[in-house]
Amino acid sequence: MKRTIGALLLLLPTLAMSQDPTYSYVEGGVSIVDPPGRFGSSDAGIQVRGSYALDDLLFVRGGIQSNTFSRRTGPPGDRSRVSVDRDILSLGLGFRVPTEQQLDVYGAADLLYDAGDADDAGFRLEGGVRAALPPAWDVAAGLRVGRVDSHTNAQVFGNAFYEFAPQFSAGGELAVGDFDELLLGFRYRF
Repeated sequence: MKRTIGALLLLLPTLAMSQDPTYSYVEGGVSIVDPPGRFGSSDAGIQVRGSYALDDLLFVRGGIQSNTFSRRTGPPGDRSRVSVDRDILSLGLGFRVPTEQQLDVYGAADLLYDAGDADDAGFRLEGGVRAALPPAWDVAAGLRVGRVDSHTNAQVFGNAFYEFAPQFSAGGELAVGDFDELLLGFRYRF
């Protein structure tokens, strides 16, 4: 397994496109969330997020993710349920460290606010790598950890978006951890 990962990492520079990953885009789509028991059952909601490059190294980013979960309120066998709204707003600042192979190492820090039922503030830290791969892929992978609603969420994530027309991409992101998430949608880069 270690040899396979090492070989893939060595091949990555040979696969890179001539264009660097872009940090000015807006993306959105269906957000499928599988939370731990504290929120209830899985739910499909919406997520919209974006990023804007301030210069070659810094970018701002923000977004909103809205989900409603249904949770049992009574004893086992009781069918009473209550809805829990989770509307997370985020705003943050990030940096990128470009390499010569169209591969970026990046990091970001976000402020979070749950405007749903919890009405609580928090934070998120994220770090990873992004690459532009032929013929028209923008891929990323990394780690993120955050705390909002007095709950900590640590995730490993990966995403891939394929540019099917100039400036338009389709793809998604899978994040696995304390709070599993899947985003399927579109991206517009500018």
